[in-house]
Amino acid sequence: MKPRFLGVLASASGLALVVSASLSASLGFTACSSTTNNVAPAASGDDGGGTDSEGGTTDGGGEGGPTVTPEGGTIGGATIPEPTACPTAKFKTLVVLGDSISDVGAGSGADEEPFYRTLLVKNDDVKYPDYKGFDLATCMQLDPTAGVVKASLGGAVATVPKTNDPTDKSVLLNQATGLPKTLTGPVLVVGTIGGNDVQRGLVTVLTGTPAQVQTQIDAFAAGFGAAMAELTKPDRFGAGVKVTVLMTNVYDPSGGTGHFYYQPKMATCPGALGFWPDKKETTSALAPWNTAMANEAAKYPDVKLLELAAPFVAHQVSTPDPTNWFHEDCIHPNSIGQNAVRGVFWNGLMTLP
Repeated sequence: MKPRFLGVLASASGLALVVSASLSASLGFTACSSTTNNVAPAASGDDGGGTDSEGGTTDGGGEGGPTVTPEGGTIGGATIPEPTACPTAKFKTLVVLGDSISDVGAGSGADEEPFYRTLLVKNDDVKYPDYKGFDLATCMQLDPTAGVVKASLGGAVATVPKTNDPTDKSVLLNQATGLPKTLTGPVLVVGTIGGNDVQRGLVTVLTGTPAQVQTQIDAFAAGFGAAMAELTKPDRFGAGVKVTVLMTNVYDPSGGTGHFYYQPKMATCPGALGFWPDKKETTSALAPWNTAMANEAAKYPDVKLLELAAPFVAHQVSTPDPTNWFHEDCIHPNSIGQNAVRGVFWNGLMTLP
């Protein structure tokens, strides 16, 4: 089975020593059976290609510009307020972009459902009675079928390859350019992105120079910005159609602790997560990616970057049920986590004029 790796970056010490024999190809990691101790599994020659991962970081400072704090939370102590009213802003079409968090999660269990994107459109009043009456269908009369355009795809990245294949729907820019030319407005775009980009930069972080790492981050930010520019260009979805884009930053399943141990199953996180040196903090290595994303989003008045990382800190993979917000792959949200992601977007909607 090919591994999944969240948006985690490591210093060359520690992880590099464990996987140095496998780095020359493409991180030749292979997931192994879970263990009760956080011990790195053996590496094999699996090519590791095509795997999807969502993960991320808490926000923080980075090089090359001012830090922009995403809206909707404070690092280390964020909470998601319960809904009390419908948003002032109204939308007739919802567009969903991004990676597997916005697609079908890990695709391996009902414990991840209902997904945030479906809850945002129509709440599950039985499972989440606090959100009864607070969804796009109820508050805005958005049609749950005709009013939703889903272009998200597992494995999606923001970074545009040098030889970009316009048919590659996993590239965020291609998702954006592939949307219909006309949509009923106002249009709301939501999405999650970033974890897979960080994964692709892992080898560079482990073996490259700071300048080479920064090149990876800059490419990620540029691709994200290109997608945002496409979504918000004048009359993108028809003459006079207003567009608002809500994207999230990326979270860290370990909450910054570097302890990738899935407490509900009492097992080390599967796949490449098991290679991370146990309890080696992750925040300092991860922060520049979210900072670059925030700085890029700030260039577009109709784009708001929402804080997804902070609310998940207290619900990291090493917390027990029922406070754990992660699926057993230690990457994707479980059903409680999906509800929390929905809450982040709903809170973002409430901040709109």
